[in-house]
Amino acid sequence: MDSIKNIIKIPELKKPPAYKWQDLALDIIKGIPDANTKKSSVFKCCKQSPQHAKIAFEDCKELNKLYVQYFLKVFNELESRTNT
Repeated sequence: MDSIKNIIKIPELKKPPAYKWQDLALDIIKGIPDANTKKSSVFKCCKQSPQHAKIAFEDCKELNKLYVQYFLKVFNELESRTNT
C-alpha cells in the first residue's frame, strides 16, 4: 500500500522566467552541452540583445558547432557590426 505521504504529495511548481530573454537563455543553455560553464555570459548576451543571441544560436545549430565559445564569437561579431 502507498503511504499517506505519497498519496497527498503536492507537485512542485517551477516559476516561469520573468522575461523572454531569460527563457531564450535557458533554451541556449539546454541546446549547447558545455554552456553550463558560461551560464552568466549566455544570460548577459540574451539580456543585452536577444535578437543577436537568437541568430548566434541558430548559426551554431546550423553549422553543428554547439560550443559556447563559438556562440560567444558569433554574438560578439554581430554586436561589433551593429555598433560601428
